[in-house]
Amino acid sequence: MMQDRLGNEFDAFVAALNSPTPTSIRINPAKGTHLFADEEVVPWCRYGRYLKERPSFVWDPLYHAGAYYSQEASSMLFANAIDFSKDLKVLDLCAAPGGKSSLVQSLMSRNSILVSNEMVGKRVNILYENLVKWGAHNAVVTCNRSSDFLPFQGVFDVVLVDAPCSGEGMFRKDEEAVNQWGEGLVRQCSAIQKTILDDAIRLVAENGLLVYSTCTFEEAENEDNIKQLYQKYGDILEPVDLPLQPGWGIYEVEIKASKGKVQKGYYCFPHRVKGEGLFLSVMRVKASVKGKFSVKNQSVIRKPNNKEKEIIEAFSDRAVYGTESFLHGDKAFLGNPVYAELYAALAQNLYLRKIGTTAGQLKNNQLIPDPELALSGEANKNIPRVALNLLQALDFQQRKNIILPPETPKGWVIFTFEGIALGWAKNLGNRVNTHYPSEWRIRKEPTKEFLESKLGF
Repeated sequence: MMQDRLGNEFDAFVAALNSPTPTSIRINPAKGTHLFADEEVVPWCRYGRYLKERPSFVWDPLYHAGAYYSQEASSMLFANAIDFSKDLKVLDLCAAPGGKSSLVQSLMSRNSILVSNEMVGKRVNILYENLVKWGAHNAVVTCNRSSDFLPFQGVFDVVLVDAPCSGEGMFRKDEEAVNQWGEGLVRQCSAIQKTILDDAIRLVAENGLLVYSTCTFEEAENEDNIKQLYQKYGDILEPVDLPLQPGWGIYEVEIKASKGKVQKGYYCFPHRVKGEGLFLSVMRVKASVKGKFSVKNQSVIRKPNNKEKEIIEAFSDRAVYGTESFLHGDKAFLGNPVYAELYAALAQNLYLRKIGTTAGQLKNNQLIPDPELALSGEANKNIPRVALNLLQALDFQQRKNIILPPETPKGWVIFTFEGIALGWAKNLGNRVNTHYPSEWRIRKEPTKEFLESKLGF
């Protein structure tokens, strides 16, 4: 198949699959703009960087604090299709582990909202963790099937479908992708993708974008799905061309769809780009189901009373993003008041893992602050910050004991490393209670070689 597609480029393609995998990351503009300043920029993403060598991510406190994200460079390409100067409602339907969602969050306007969804429960945990660490203040994380979103038909300006696929584009970096591949898997994935796309197109607002991507080279999962979409919805679909630069090396294909329309598809091949395999296609939905979600129970999301508000605001700084405090059960969160009705509708219809910035849990007229509040940059400036060195920061992220200077104020403090917040601890005077989530704990001890390289011993 690939030989037929690539012709005289096929040998270069095979050679690329047997070459080392490039290491790329994406910096968090809210935290890590000073990082990797001398590294090569990913040409289609101003926050992307190629690293000369792969660092020890597991022992970098800044990585765990969301200052940057390890992301394959090709998967950053999609963002060029979206006009982020507008206030947008974006739905990422197949979002785990969170690379595309965190990039969207970094580019979108303050009054935009991102709904980041993952159907598989185990995978939604890592999506949640990555977006919390990133500081995704305008994001909602859900765990639902695509069909569960049908109460929100015609609501979203952009719907991203990075569909589950047979994974051929990941063969170079993921041996498991090679081992599990088979023609049966291709057929299975193609059927799942068609179902997701059929739901997804209904969720796009009038003149909104449907962005479809996979990490496979299979026509059955790429071009054929686009053709079927046009067969069913060709009257309301319009092709969208991706703004590309000639030097990027992207391979373009023309998909002859119904009604004489020609839809562009874009492939990243590892012999052409400094990245892994990817397919991308973008369509505009000219007309949509003009649905209006309904809120049956207004109390599912409520405003706090004066006492509750005072407790929450002692820990938070709402001025950072112009947010207001809300309550979802006993969880306090900071959210954009523009989306109060949407928050309530999402909470009624979907399983929500997070809304906005989780401030903490209200219990017995006290707030137990959530890790997200510290990592988001929205914690109250009056809360003491305690700077840790590298070993202390790693101890904290391993949930080990930390010895604080005797002059450290009692009560809640935020630990930092190189000026970036790591999380909460409570100084009781005779001991420190670490409030770093146990499921995030670093389980590997730093090697002697790592410590020697960083600390000289």
